[in-house]
Amino acid sequence: METYRLKNIIILTLALVNVFLLGTLGMRQAQKITSQHQATEELVSLFAAEEVTLSEKAVSFSPPPSALIMERDTAAEKSMAATFLGEDLTTADEGGGIMTYTSGRGRAVFRASGVFEITGELGKGPSILGRQFCRNYGIDPPDQWFDASGSGAVTVQQVCQGYPVEDCTITFLAENNVLRSVSGTFLPTNFTVSQDDTPLTASTALTIFLVARRTSGAVVSTVNGLYPCYEFQNTASTLTLTPSWCVTTDTVDYYINCSTGEVTHR
Repeated sequence: METYRLKNIIILTLALVNVFLLGTLGMRQAQKITSQHQATEELVSLFAAEEVTLSEKAVSFSPPPSALIMERDTAAEKSMAATFLGEDLTTADEGGGIMTYTSGRGRAVFRASGVFEITGELGKGPSILGRQFCRNYGIDPPDQWFDASGSGAVTVQQVCQGYPVEDCTITFLAENNVLRSVSGTFLPTNFTVSQDDTPLTASTALTIFLVARRTSGAVVSTVNGLYPCYEFQNTASTLTLTPSWCVTTDTVDYYINCSTGEVTHR
């Protein structure tokens, strides 16, 4: 009997502890939501004071990605070349960081900077080939590919770990239902995470943008959105993906470097 009562007391105690923990968690979540809502209102008011409309949806509280240092992977380059040229490839080191791969279908050139071009008769059904490539490399394929004759050019934006990589694209060129070339920037799959200082939050990035707009006199009346992305940078020996915040406006898009706070636009 005593054992039964003790068991019930333990169960009741555990239940009360769980209720307390859930309540505490709920209070913290409510405080977090309240704090974020207050911060959003302050930012909206700050922009309004300078006659700029800031959409509440543009205020994000998600962290940006980490900076990535990429290492060239010639095996991955060859594998990509084989996708369009077949497995029977002749490999040549041309010097200066240039690797070439050739077959009866055509030729692929990969450079240390990440730039590549594959040309030749790369296969029929260019739309199918393009979509398959996008699936293999985690790229969102466009809805519209080539015209009715299977001709034209289609450009897709690359992504890394789910984030868009600005100014890093791949272009497919087709003619008469035959894929003629694939070119752009190849992103290696091998990388290390750079241990930089804590990157800029979205709120700080928006504040920096507002100051830059005021200083430069840029004509911006509406901020439509904000999203995290990568900017591709290459030097003689290193390929780097730098995290940035992209501020979309009614005129041009602005990019705030998460490491330096530098503001650029395109």
